[in-house]
Amino acid sequence: MNANFMLCFFKFQIPHHLLSLHKTHPMPFTFILMRLEKALPQAEKVNLKVSQREAGWHLEHSLKIIKSICDTLIASNPKDYKPKFNIRKFYILWLNRIPRGKGRSPKPFNNKEEIDQAALQQHYENAKIALRGIQHLDKHTHFRHPIFGDLKYKDAKKFIKIHTRHHLDIIDDILKA
Repeated sequence: MNANFMLCFFKFQIPHHLLSLHKTHPMPFTFILMRLEKALPQAEKVNLKVSQREAGWHLEHSLKIIKSICDTLIASNPKDYKPKFNIRKFYILWLNRIPRGKGRSPKPFNNKEEIDQAALQQHYENAKIALRGIQHLDKHTHFRHPIFGDLKYKDAKKFIKIHTRHHLDIIDDILKA
């Protein structure tokens, strides 16, 4: 696919006011962890106009995803990394955003039960430790996303930030009510 086609494709697909977003960098892990921790005490809050699930669901989901991606990066074999262009992956990583209402949570990360505050705190601690464990991995360690395919180390870290910020924004909107 040539660069002119890509520029033309995105120029007409992305609303004009979002075009500059690709230049912003997702927040650092320390800031993400601070925002997650700050939201923990308000896990039971619900706003059905924003989300069908309470803030705690979004917290637990994000924390489980962080831990899972980190564990997968650590366990991956850099020799197995298979780069492949994926337009959806390119779009999300370029925009630094996940559009609301477009994705579905995989079953292992979609808790249908009531959220337990103690378990939520443990998920937070696990995610914090997992993020420390991925700081200096080989650049070809990777995470296989069910839709985007293999995300190399750098892109996997960026995806963690984008995905978590997506859910933190939803949590913020839930808590505003």
